[in-house]
Amino acid sequence: MEGALRVAICDDRSEDLERIEATVKDGVMKVGIEEHVECHSFLNGEGVSEADHETPFDLVLLDIEMEDANGEDGFTLANRLHAQRKDICLIFVSLHENFVWNAQKYMPLWFVRKSMLKKDMEDALEQYRDVVWEGTAKVRLKKGTIYVRDILYIECEGHALTIRETSGKMMHQYGSLKALEEELKAYHFLRIHKNYLVNPRYVEEVGKWEIRLTDGKVLEMGRDRRKYVLQTLREENAL
Repeated sequence: MEGALRVAICDDRSEDLERIEATVKDGVMKVGIEEHVECHSFLNGEGVSEADHETPFDLVLLDIEMEDANGEDGFTLANRLHAQRKDICLIFVSLHENFVWNAQKYMPLWFVRKSMLKKDMEDALEQYRDVVWEGTAKVRLKKGTIYVRDILYIECEGHALTIRETSGKMMHQYGSLKALEEELKAYHFLRIHKNYLVNPRYVEEVGKWEIRLTDGKVLEMGRDRRKYVLQTLREENAL
């Protein structure tokens, strides 16, 4: 499925595979990664390795304690996958918390306890969203594409749009701010005013009638928008 988030799940217990897959799909929606999810389940490491070599996964979840027919546990498989692809994104899954420290040498994105599967999975997917997904996400503009993380805010004057980047550069195009708002909805951009759409990660302070961005820029905020802005930022842990 084009544009889908490709997730591999490897566990030697089929019932755990089903439970983890369901939790991943629920968690992706909960944390706001609004993409289709394509989950591939494996009972052994060989299958994960071959599938990732053919078409790389965005995210790989490995059960630490599993032991497949080749005698591989999650750590051994992690070594093999890292040797195959240095940028692979791993999340370890385990019944036991004491494996957390041993897992750090493999540079996992997160550690999920099966006893706290729902909560830990949401935390792991939030980390994936903030560190990986938003970090590489792009939005297509009329004059090219731009990383979402590089957009500070978008200003509208009539049908003239100015996309202001964190670097200080500006891009100009004609169009609808509402259309860009819809395209950036998955990244929780804030419509603070009829003329402004703001990247929430760069909001430093919310005043009574304005907001201050991390670069010191102050933007006017609509009189009826303050409650919505504060609530959204709190939900995203931005303030």
